[in-house]
Amino acid sequence: MELELSPTTRRVYYYLLKKKEATLRQIQEDLGFASASAVRYHIKKLIESDLVRETYDGKYVVNKVILDDDYIMIFNSILPKSVFLASFFLTSTILLVILMFSHPFAMEIFATLVSIIASAVFVADSIKRYNKFQKILKSRRSEDFR
Repeated sequence: MELELSPTTRRVYYYLLKKKEATLRQIQEDLGFASASAVRYHIKKLIESDLVRETYDGKYVVNKVILDDDYIMIFNSILPKSVFLASFFLTSTILLVILMFSHPFAMEIFATLVSIIASAVFVADSIKRYNKFQKILKSRRSEDFR
């Protein structure tokens, strides 16, 4: 699922994901909003989307975890997917250099496996992004006919 929120509302949502719970005043101070009513507006959008709920003591907590396609959650930290991919390729490169000196065929086998995994990841991501783009185009076309 994708977040269809304004960048500022998304920022409030990610802040709550990281903090676990916060009051309007905490959100205002930590994110630099000019007023609590501005925060309340974005919180209202998140509540309407069923992503956030208010607790009995006036704090706001995340009700549902949804991340954009470019982010993943690892050990309760939100990271760009590129961090995972960079660590995968860096580790693979280090192992490839080590294998280069250990066994003549180990390097070729390992390089082939890494290439297959990388290809599969990028092909799957490309297909996913293409389908998402086509879905956006279809929804815009149907809006044009209304």
